[in-house]
Amino acid sequence: MRIVLGTPINAVPRPWLYFDIPALMINALEVRRDPRAVLGYEGELWVDSGGYQILRKGLSVDVDKIAEVYRRVDAQLYLSLDVPPSPGDPPDVAERKFEKTYRNWVRLRRAVGDSVVPVLHVYRDEALFFRYLRLYVDAPALAIGAAVPYVLITRGAPQGSRMLALRLIARARREFRGPLHVLGMGSPSVTPILHAMGVDSTDSATWRLKAAYGKVILPGGGERHVTDRAVNFGRAKPRDGELEELYSFLRETGFPALDGFYERIKTSFEYRALVNAWVVTRSWTQPPRTPVFRKLYQAVATA
Repeated sequence: MRIVLGTPINAVPRPWLYFDIPALMINALEVRRDPRAVLGYEGELWVDSGGYQILRKGLSVDVDKIAEVYRRVDAQLYLSLDVPPSPGDPPDVAERKFEKTYRNWVRLRRAVGDSVVPVLHVYRDEALFFRYLRLYVDAPALAIGAAVPYVLITRGAPQGSRMLALRLIARARREFRGPLHVLGMGSPSVTPILHAMGVDSTDSATWRLKAAYGKVILPGGGERHVTDRAVNFGRAKPRDGELEELYSFLRETGFPALDGFYERIKTSFEYRALVNAWVVTRSWTQPPRTPVFRKLYQAVATA
């Protein structure tokens, strides 16, 4: 399974300069000039349309503008411009968003080519999900979006939202023959579950954000605050043996910068970000740490 790293184009650090990563994802809204030259990156590149950011900020972006950006960027995959439904959307509102997302993909595919990947959204109306799944059978790859509120956040989602989302993803895996990507689900708590389901890839941009908040990500999921500064949320400190466990994982998997580990994770944002990027991209074989995700993993793995 591959974990694609999401990154702002001008951000530091740049893990791909220190070790191999499976692929890199950037946001089309940030593209001003050749992103490969800015990033110093020659590997597999994905471009996200910025649909989530557009929705959150109330922006209006023309499909033709996204197509223009896509034609200028040398990338392997381009994610179609999507309009994600929220868990609380009434069915008629959600259906309009499904339809708009589908029409955007048709237009972008005509303008850019078969490397444009459609996005199908998790939503509580399973029949709606299945109906649109059938429209994407000839796509070169398929991305499942809007799963995060159902699996990782769950506030405002229907009861049993985690199993609902996993059931929809499993159905997509059975019916779609090409590569299947699940957007934004690169947490080590979830990636072992997706791997057990046969999902090909997912992505994460939290490796850098968590580091900025003074946190390291543990193999199997969970995060621990390791700096001395006060924080307003996510205050969990490492429990006995957890940093030693993290160190052992890094050593056993070949992390290239172990010198001064215990001090550097406390004092250096860039070092924490590199550690987090390594853990995110390489710990999907570790069973989930937390009981709720371990239970889901066991249910999927034994199904």
